[in-house]
This record gives sequence, structure tokens and C-alpha cells, in this order.
Amino acid sequence: MTMAMSPASRVRHALACAALDPRLRGVLLFDLEPTLLPDVGHWLGSLLGNPGLFTLGASTGSDTMWIGLTSRPTFGVRPGPLVDRSDALALTVMVPDLAKLSLTGRRAAITLLDADVAHLERDGLSVTWVPRTRWVAVCARADAGRIPPHLLDRFPLRVDASGLRADLGPPPDKWRRALARGRLATVPDEVVLGILDHVPKGASGARRDLALARIGRALATLDGRTETTDTDIGEAAALLRLPFPRGRGPVNALGDGATLGRRDRGGGDRSWRQGGEKASPPRADELNVAVPAPAEPLAPGTATPADPLGPYPEDDSEPERDPESLRSRAARHSSSRPSHGRPIGSRPGAFGDLAVVATIVGAAPLQARRCEDHYSLPPHPLHLIAPDLKIHRRSAEPARLLVLVLDHTCRAGWDWLGALAPYLQWAYTGRAGICVIEVGAAGAPSELRAQRFSASSLLDPRVARALERPAGRCTPLAHGLDLAVETLRHRLHLGRVPADDVLLVILTDGRGNIPLRASAAGELPDHVGREGVEDALTVARELSTMKRIHTVVLDPGPRPGAYLTHALAEACGARLQQGGDPR
Repeated sequence: MTMAMSPASRVRHALACAALDPRLRGVLLFDLEPTLLPDVGHWLGSLLGNPGLFTLGASTGSDTMWIGLTSRPTFGVRPGPLVDRSDALALTVMVPDLAKLSLTGRRAAITLLDADVAHLERDGLSVTWVPRTRWVAVCARADAGRIPPHLLDRFPLRVDASGLRADLGPPPDKWRRALARGRLATVPDEVVLGILDHVPKGASGARRDLALARIGRALATLDGRTETTDTDIGEAAALLRLPFPRGRGPVNALGDGATLGRRDRGGGDRSWRQGGEKASPPRADELNVAVPAPAEPLAPGTATPADPLGPYPEDDSEPERDPESLRSRAARHSSSRPSHGRPIGSRPGAFGDLAVVATIVGAAPLQARRCEDHYSLPPHPLHLIAPDLKIHRRSAEPARLLVLVLDHTCRAGWDWLGALAPYLQWAYTGRAGICVIEVGAAGAPSELRAQRFSASSLLDPRVARALERPAGRCTPLAHGLDLAVETLRHRLHLGRVPADDVLLVILTDGRGNIPLRASAAGELPDHVGREGVEDALTVARELSTMKRIHTVVLDPGPRPGAYLTHALAEACGARLQQGGDPR
């Protein structure tokens, strides 16, 4: 079997292996152009005989994945698209960005991609099925560190698709015949024993070994053969761009667009690899291989350097993901008070946060049975009983809060990221909510007012952009501190779930030049003087009256007017920190 190394051929072979072997139903395409994903999904669907596609993204909820509504023969609940029906063909699930997949989507992938049997108990449904759905996910290689390893392990077929630009073309007829036969090639024991030499050293677990064996078996089956050879394993390694060991066995030069292998594609003479009397390995002239140019001698079994476009970038990337488990961690003391986060589902309950839609949908299939008058015309009353009632299941709100007041006009020549690092780490490790207030940022809608936004975690891209934003011309410090007071009051006193730990960090030189009244009116007065500074100190004194707040003022360092930062820290009762070193 000759496999070209064009991106289209690489993707075609990966999709064909996934269609042939349900154990390879997870395909991960690195750096694929997002607009090409529907074409890739339709190509795989044509092999499976089912053109249906289902897309999972950052906002996909559990209700969309697991249940649906039907009106035939009566209105009720039916299994959702991820539940395989025995009388239907396998569906293709597309994930445009695996790094941004929702938590419920990650749970579904981990549940279905490595399971022999799946079971669903939800909204009166009880379904057991054998998962056959194929998953095609896209991931930027640079984002591999943001994805949990146990999710990446569910995708055995990983290929580089960065150069794919054209249509994949129709599948070859022999592939369709192999799919129609439905019988996979066998894998001899000696091939199994040799697979470990093709796996990168240090790989954890046996998933990668199994993936290589199954891909080699699928390639042999697609080529119309009934037995897997060492060459098939080499071609599988080349498809994934795994380093191929030098110094033992035939080398497949798939990376050069050529195919090397034994004359006997059925397996050839393997007596030199089997037990019994030790024999010398066959010479290169006894095999149909290309003899490479002489090179520096290497010890037997020495592997080639790892391909930078290999299938396991997580081995070399720093973890950037939020260390979030599959079960959401509730806020501290959440057992003694209700959660008011975003709705993520529903559960049985009669009082409090009633989920109206979930209640009606659950009770709708039972209306005909409960109704005494079957012939009355609409509008018809809804028959509800206590067990029908459902309440919202909500995500837990952060138990910590970090409020950042960033004065961009004091940043000249100061790398404030070093001073901010311990506080950002505190927010990251504690999964704190973030509120960023920007003072004097370039490009602000109004340079007389500070800007504010809130984020659920430090990983929100807006936080990184705010830390790198250039400075503008005005410094509405008083308005920025006023927004901080408003945020903290809402969180601590008016908010439905008060924060347990609140940290306020103010980065400024204290030289506010916009009075509070000018920020409110949106017009700059003719004369300012010290009014902007005095307004900032007045608002800062309000901060000193708030309890359960830890306040830190970061000073950019020696400069004219440095006393202003000291006065501001004293007014708000904060700890003053100079250049990253506490005073």
C-alpha cells in the first residue's frame, strides 16, 4: 500500500480508519482550517452512510446532547443525538475547537469515546446502547496544554491537517468494499511484541500502544489484506508522525512519499524475530527497501528525533488549562446556601428556584393519561402534580474575588506583570472571579471614564488583553476607584452569594487628573487643579470602611510626586508594595 504524505491523503486515511474500526472513532485534526471541518465531517459521513452531523461547542448543554422532543405518536421526550439507535447508522460529531469545548461536552466525549456500553437515565428515559458515533475534533497545536490529558487520550487518531486546503475527493472503491466486509485483519503475536519499539519512550499507559496496533490493523484491512505486518505498523507510525526506531526491522519512508517494505506483503520470513536458535537479521539486499546513505552509527533501537508535528504535543507543552475536574467544585459553604450561578440543568424539587420549562417538558407526555376530558378543545389546563416540579441546577459561583484597578498611564517603563504575578496566581489556583477596572486605557470609549468588565476566571482572554493595553492621555483614577467601591458593595452586601475572600489590587502612581464630576458629566472642566487627586482620596476612604477586604496598592517606583501613592494607600487602609517588594 502506497500512501502519499499530502495533508489530504493523511486526513483521508485517518477518517477511513475511524469509519472501519469503532475503536478508532475519535479523530483529532491539528491546526485544521475551521471552515473545512464541515467538508471533513461530510466525507466521513459518506463512508458511514449517514450524512448527519452534530456540532458540539463551548455553549452546548447537556439537554441538547442527551434528549430531544417528539410529537409522534404523542408529545414526549426522545433520546438525543448522542444516543445511538440500533436501527440507525453511526452519526458524526464535530468539535470545532476542542480546547473550548464545554464541560458537559468533555464529559460526553470521555464517556462515549472509550466505552463499550453506555447507559442513560434522564427525564424518564432509560436507554442502553453500544456507542458507535464518530468524533472529529479540531485543536490548535499551541492549545494542547489547555486540554486535560484524559480527554486527549480518547482520540487515538491524531494527524496534522495544517496544510489541508482542497477537497478530499471521493473514497476509493476498495475502502468501501473493506467497510462492507466488516472484517478486520488479524495482528500476529510477533507484530504485537514489536509495537513497543514504535512508541515514544516515556509514554504513559497503554493507549498509545493500542492505538498504533489498531491503526496498523485498519490500514492492512483497507489495503485488502487479512493479516497485519510490521510494515503496516510502520505506516501507522508514519501516519501519526511518530518517530520510527532505527536499527531494527524494515523502515517505512512514508514521510518521503515512498513506501518501503518486504517483498512479501503477507508477512515474509520472520524466523529471525521468533524464538529458537538465534539467527542473524536479513540483509538489506534481501528486502525490498531503499538503503539510506551511510550515517554515523547508532545503538540498536535508537529512535529518530521526535517530529515537531507529532501526535502528542501535550508531552512537551506546559499545562495552561484550569485544573478543573469532571465534577464542578462548589463554592465554600455552598451546602448552607443556594447557588445563583448560571443554570446548567434541572433536578427534582418543589420549592425555590423553579425550572418552568423543564417542569412542563417532563409533565407533557403524561397529560393524556391525567386528563379526564380527552375531547375538550384548547386552551386546555396543564395537569401537574408535585413529582413533576423541577428546580434549576446551577453552576457554583466563585468563592473568591480579585478586583484589579489598572492605571495604564503609570506603566511607562514598568513591567507590572512581575509585581502582579503572586496575586494572579492566587486567583488562578483559587478559581477566583475577576473584575478588571481600567483607568486611562488607549482606545477607551470615553477617556474621562474608567472601564470595567467581569470574568469568571483568570483564563478569560480579556484579562490578558487588559494587562497589555497601552496608555491613553487622561487618568480618571477617582472614577476607577468609585467603580471598585460599587463592585465590592454589590458583591459583599447586595450580592446573593457574598465572597469568602476578596482581594483588591490597585496599580497606580496616584496622579489622577480627572475629577469625579467630570467623569459623571462626560465633559472636561476648564480648570482641574488637585480636584482629581482629592476625589481619588475621598473615594479611597470609603474603601477603608469595608470589612473582609484585603487591599494592596502597587507603586511603580521612585518618581516625582511619589507621595501621592503613599497618601492613597493610607486613605484606603491598604498595604503599600514597591516594585514587587513589600514595605
